[in-house]
Amino acid sequence: MEQRQIFSSEVTVVGRTRRAEERLPADIRARYGANGLPERALCRIVDMSKRGAKLEVFCDLPPSTMITLKLPNADVVRARVVWSNDFEAGCQFLEPLSDQEFDLIYHKGHA
Repeated sequence: MEQRQIFSSEVTVVGRTRRAEERLPADIRARYGANGLPERALCRIVDMSKRGAKLEVFCDLPPSTMITLKLPNADVVRARVVWSNDFEAGCQFLEPLSDQEFDLIYHKGHA
């Protein structure tokens, strides 16, 4: 009787991400304003880099919406919503944060 061997393998595909740099996990409470309105709406930053952030929001933020984001220990940051679904939105900062700004904001959010 002929014996057959069965092989099993697991493949992980590692590809390039569209992001310019890695985002770090965060838990930072912030406020934002959309389309020129003051920064009154609450949100939570769940990950961030010097170039952008993923937000948990309580209302719809369609892609291409311009927002101002009030971050801890920083001035208001202008950003554009790149994607959104349900209660999450990914935004790209119009001007990347400096190393110093990023460190202050990120560490403040984890204090």
